Amino acid sequence: MADHFEVAIIGAGPAGLAAAANAAQHKLSHVLIERREIGNTIYDYQLRKFVMAEPGKLPLRGQIPFQAGTREQILDAWNKAVAACAINVRRAEVAAIKKIGEHFEISSKEVICTAKHVILAIGVQGSPRKLGVPGEAAPVVAYTLSDPDQFQGKDIIVVGAGDAAIENALGLSDGNNVSIVNRGDDFPRAKDANSAKIMDAIRAQKVRMYANSEVARLEPGIVVLNTPQGEESVACDHLIARLGCILPRKFLESCGIQFPSADAAAVPIVTARYESNVPGLYILGALIGYPLIKQAINQGYEVIEHILGHAVEPADQVLVDEKLAVLPGSSAQKLQTIRSALPLWSDLSEAQFRELIIESTVRVLKDGEIVFQRNDYTDTFFSIVEGEVQIEVPHLADGIKLQTGSYFGEMGLMSGRRRTATVRACGRCTLIESPRKQVLKLVNSVASVKREIDKAFLLRALETSVFPEVSRSVLQAVVSRAQYRHFKKGEALFKQGEIGDVLYFIRKGSVKVSRRHPTGQEVTQTYLPAGSIVGEMALLSEEPQPRSASVAAVVPCEVVAIQKSDFLEILKSNQAARHRLTALARSRELENASMPVDPQLGSVLDFMMAQGVTDADNFLLIDSDRCVGCDNCESACAATHGGYSRLDRKGGKSFASIQIPVSCRHCENPLCMLDCPPDALTRMPNGEVVIRDCCIGCGNCVRNCPYGVIRMVYQDETSSGFSLFSLFRKIKSDEHHGPAKAGKCDLCSSLSGGPACVRACPTGAAMRVNPSRMLAILAEKR
Repeated sequence: MADHFEVAIIGAGPAGLAAAANAAQHKLSHVLIERREIGNTIYDYQLRKFVMAEPGKLPLRGQIPFQAGTREQILDAWNKAVAACAINVRRAEVAAIKKIGEHFEISSKEVICTAKHVILAIGVQGSPRKLGVPGEAAPVVAYTLSDPDQFQGKDIIVVGAGDAAIENALGLSDGNNVSIVNRGDDFPRAKDANSAKIMDAIRAQKVRMYANSEVARLEPGIVVLNTPQGEESVACDHLIARLGCILPRKFLESCGIQFPSADAAAVPIVTARYESNVPGLYILGALIGYPLIKQAINQGYEVIEHILGHAVEPADQVLVDEKLAVLPGSSAQKLQTIRSALPLWSDLSEAQFRELIIESTVRVLKDGEIVFQRNDYTDTFFSIVEGEVQIEVPHLADGIKLQTGSYFGEMGLMSGRRRTATVRACGRCTLIESPRKQVLKLVNSVASVKREIDKAFLLRALETSVFPEVSRSVLQAVVSRAQYRHFKKGEALFKQGEIGDVLYFIRKGSVKVSRRHPTGQEVTQTYLPAGSIVGEMALLSEEPQPRSASVAAVVPCEVVAIQKSDFLEILKSNQAARHRLTALARSRELENASMPVDPQLGSVLDFMMAQGVTDADNFLLIDSDRCVGCDNCESACAATHGGYSRLDRKGGKSFASIQIPVSCRHCENPLCMLDCPPDALTRMPNGEVVIRDCCIGCGNCVRNCPYGVIRMVYQDETSSGFSLFSLFRKIKSDEHHGPAKAGKCDLCSSLSGGPACVRACPTGAAMRVNPSRMLAILAEKR
């Protein structure tokens, strides 16, 4: 007859160990069933990996020790704890858990034991997500890394953007040629420390990153990647895919556990006591969305207290209380109120929801108080817990009102560009302001959140910018049928002469519009940024119409495709929209007819786009036809900034009569701000990116800037007068002159008259412009 226990714990990871240790502490009959090693979560890490104990503020409960240290140190401490606590460990692989009456039967090929309570703490590490591409079965492909030292002089590709991928890439970077393939351009799912380390390694050229790229296929000796520039073959002796793990849903459902939806990313819903829909069956750790070791250990301790009937609050309660202190009522009441009010977050596990609250800020606003203003450079996301706000839209006299349960800020969140409207409180309202990184993490992991935010983004873009006259019900029907599409850099959305069947709304990136010269050459005419529509000219008639120009992605783009039938339905529903869109199309048609297909001008536009000015908010442009080479611009800049000029006229790029000096462009997506430890780099309300006095001189911004416009400088006490850009010092510090700090153009934000370089130009050749003004200047030169 099988042994019977009060509690059976499946899985000897951190959660399982903590539960077993607390059960032993309370003299509770228990068994810890593990098929492999104690601390499997840590055991499978690469040798000598340093494990961080995060979140740092979270207290640790129970008998299982855990502090930052190497893999080996942590495993040693856990094995000693198992012996010291006299934990009853049994080696077996569990194949089924079945509830029979008041107890559970746990079996493999035969019954292992029975128990009154079962705690599932098996994690997800045993089911890695596969590449899913041709050649993935090749022997060079692996999904874990044990010992980085076994590889030397190899071409190694790591696929993924999480902590495991980063740590593997860093561990292999000494003595190997390592590349990391990232579907995005940053690392939102990684711990901040790991994100900073991999960016340092990329800047130091120890690791090469293929951003916005994916594996297309594996061939002998190479991996073929889909990159923004097209397919690229990369030498490969070994590939490590760290794409996360797949929840063992089939096994969990066989135990009777229910999921809130069919989404692949959905996790089981459990009570505050970690109990599933099956009474007596508890689930901990990564299975319910808690991937961090410290969180899992605390849950293991707490679940035993719950089983024993002891009152215990979650270990992270102190952090939740701190965030919700401005609201009345008990913490439990506040959490329930917030969760009930916000359907967007309904599919979040308790773990994910609490993490969202801990990372967010509660804002209580008075009537008329501004949340953010149109053209602000902020990217946080807002959920309305109580009250309402008004979105002020230029085309709508009454604006758009959002009530309790709604959310806003998704336009800046997804596009990374300026706010498109002003939002203010209507009466007293309570908002949850969540950081972009946290929301993107949820968008990437909870399918319902991504789906809902995508729908809201498109609906609000259409009703505020594209079709403000059209009723919401009509636009909602269109949104339900719209499709999201991605285009690589240089890839055509459509080509001149093709029959038009789709209207495109540019969600991310920018596109260039070109027309065919009689010689057959494609000549660039203009560019369109995110938030624009393109392709309407060929859709206004029921009859098939050819495209009058070609449109291609300048950078990797994400667009929303609206079918011609839906576009025409919108126009039929509202005459004002039809008149406005028809007028827009005619103005573009007239512009095309009056605009010569000038290869020289097209080459100038291509040059400007190659210099990255489509991402610039304010860049220095010099008209070479007017410039007399006096260098007054540099002199004035140096005189304004303590002797150091923040621009280099001669060092910039030139084409025809256009010159772009080396000077800050104040980008819409400034890479210099990605890794500034003291947050010295900040964006001002008008868009200028400035460096505050708290700069510590780490030089991260210098390495991150793709345009070379930031330098480390110090005041040379022995110099007389001013220095030009050539006197920027690339040194960190000097015993006579003190520490160097980062220096760059600040648009002379302290001067009321605007940038000194522009004001000092005697001929008007120097000007500070944005891309729209640039296009106007080029049009004047025709």
